[in-house]
Amino acid sequence: VAHPKRQSGSSRPMARHFAAAAWLACLYAATSEACTAIGVGKLASSDGSVMVAHTDDSGGMGDPRLAYVPAREYPQGSMRNVYLSIADYPRMLAPERSDTYRPLNDKQRALPWAAPIGQIPQANHTFGYWDVDYGLGNEHGLVMAETTCAGRWGAAPMGQPNGTALFGIEELSKLALERCKTAACAVSTMGAIAEEYGYYGGNSHLGKFQPWAGTQTDEEGEALVIGDATGELWVFHILPGPEGGAVWAAQRMLEESITIVANMFIIRQMDLSDPTTFRASKGIVELAAKLGLCRGEFDFTEAFSGDFKAPSRVDALVDMFYTGRRVWRVFDLVAPGLHLDPEIGALQYFETYPISVTPEALISPQRLMGILRDHFEGTAYDLTAGLGAGPYGSPNRWDGARGEREIHEGAWERGISIHRTIFSFVAQARTAVAAPELAGLVWFGEDSPHATCFTPLYLAQQTYSEAFMSGTMAVYDESMAWWAAQTVKRVMDLNYRAMLPVIREAQNECEERGAALVADTDAKVAALLAPKEVLLRAAVGEKKTREKVLEALAEGTTEHAAYFVTRWRALLANLFVKFKNGYDNTVILEGEISSEFNLGYPAWWLQQVGYGGWSEAMDSAQQKAMARFFATPEAKDALAALPLERATLEKITGRAHANASGSATGSSAPLAAAFALCAVASFVLGVGFNYLGRRVLALRARGSEWPGAETETGLLSVEERELPRNVAAQLARI
Repeated sequence: VAHPKRQSGSSRPMARHFAAAAWLACLYAATSEACTAIGVGKLASSDGSVMVAHTDDSGGMGDPRLAYVPAREYPQGSMRNVYLSIADYPRMLAPERSDTYRPLNDKQRALPWAAPIGQIPQANHTFGYWDVDYGLGNEHGLVMAETTCAGRWGAAPMGQPNGTALFGIEELSKLALERCKTAACAVSTMGAIAEEYGYYGGNSHLGKFQPWAGTQTDEEGEALVIGDATGELWVFHILPGPEGGAVWAAQRMLEESITIVANMFIIRQMDLSDPTTFRASKGIVELAAKLGLCRGEFDFTEAFSGDFKAPSRVDALVDMFYTGRRVWRVFDLVAPGLHLDPEIGALQYFETYPISVTPEALISPQRLMGILRDHFEGTAYDLTAGLGAGPYGSPNRWDGARGEREIHEGAWERGISIHRTIFSFVAQARTAVAAPELAGLVWFGEDSPHATCFTPLYLAQQTYSEAFMSGTMAVYDESMAWWAAQTVKRVMDLNYRAMLPVIREAQNECEERGAALVADTDAKVAALLAPKEVLLRAAVGEKKTREKVLEALAEGTTEHAAYFVTRWRALLANLFVKFKNGYDNTVILEGEISSEFNLGYPAWWLQQVGYGGWSEAMDSAQQKAMARFFATPEAKDALAALPLERATLEKITGRAHANASGSATGSSAPLAAAFALCAVASFVLGVGFNYLGRRVLALRARGSEWPGAETETGLLSVEERELPRNVAAQLARI
């Protein structure tokens, strides 16, 4: 397979130069709280839509609520409030924007970010949109996905003692959704506003307001992957400027390509004479040249990505592979024929992977959902395999605690779906639809992708299920969609490998139902707008027709959202029953009987934990313990009271005395034999009574009572009737 058509300014990926040490098999940044963003061009998608996908991996006490901000008209001269960008709950307190952002109590009203930190002139008209931490998409099908990147410089927001900047990426992305229909408009609007009013990165964490130092660079950069209903896909990068303002760049992706941004900038060479493909902040090339940030021709990532000075080789490797492995994995999943190198990592000063590739098969929304659920399965970096996954193949790796900090040479592999994902989504900007209201469609999943169902939401609809629009991660609430997915994910860790097929079945059922709903809703809206409805529209008015369209959009999706919560609650209950006490249980007669399959542990894991050496160790230890025990006067007196023949008693006590005094070698064979006989007798009795007990239950399940002596012959086989006699005979032989 040939290399994909490359974008202008991209260079051939380096081969195996600067290869990372192969011994570092686990790479997971211990402190980063970052995300993954993917974009798919319209000619690379199965239905001609532009798609963007996002995993929000912030962890901690984030805010997974969906919020709708309605379209509005403003009088000339109005001002727009700008709020501090906060990732925690409540992420915003702005009642003038949305009911979701109304303070619930005086404590919330008193939070430091409840008041705006500044204002800018308001547009006369703003579009309706949905957001989560960042802007998600608006009524015209403009959609965006975010990922945090390292930036060369830092800045602090207004309101801080050293604050110079008004906008973080959260507010900047929402501003673009308010004012733009296209991705090109969005990148230019965000760039111009950030240059004028200043941009800062980073945010508060764990519900506490933490002042910005304005000097850190690890989370000062941001990237957005932006798509629109005209069929364009853009990548946008931004970071604080060295003396205020902002440095930014944007590049339009090829229509037949897929791209990924994984916590590191990807834009490199730029032809700024072509604004249809490249856009950037004023004087960006001159700034890089003045500061000597490029070795040769202008390269945005080389110049403005974080100025990494890793304290050790291990830290440097983590930086490279935290990004590089995900980039390789996405490209390898969709274009395996390229044989990209997974061991070279992502480097700031060299382009080791292309900015985009052409997939070998068209990508559907469902395929993209599957990519978001990936843990490198089937590769050398498979998070569901090996000792780190435990006996049951869990891909989740808790990170950043004391133990990891004490082992300086290690790190975990960084998958796409991880344990601290708060929400994820696949957003479509659909170009071939019957009405503009159908253009924006989001498949939204609360919590980690591998444990959730992606449910549909039209970006033009104005209402949705309260299960997705209320609640907090700090208070358990069964009615909240996030908790429905979170509890299933937590239970999965008990035995991920055994439970995964059950989860996948539920996901397929839920998402197939969602796809059928979307097809049905699209058809309903098309019917409302069909030529035969022209007279009706003229009679009732365009406003009434639009109301009917919006009602059709919200009705089915809201019902499906409620179905997800109900289905996942039932799924959780099923996992409790099916996998209780280490078994895979199948209910035969509800409330009374089930068949049990002991899941146990895999042999390779048993060997690793020393299971195979138990019997030898115990045999040796018991022989020594028996020798000590029967050498005591009390034990001899107890044995003398047993109805044993004198010769047998003398053999036992004599051997015990010999072993205890060291005058003889060997094992306590007679005593060991006696214990063995007891064990055999216990086993035979256990097998017999267990079998008979199961026979009773089986008969009850058939509706029969336990037979009397006169009917036993007709219900039990010869072997079954003889079982008690056989047990007695074996005991007699013992």
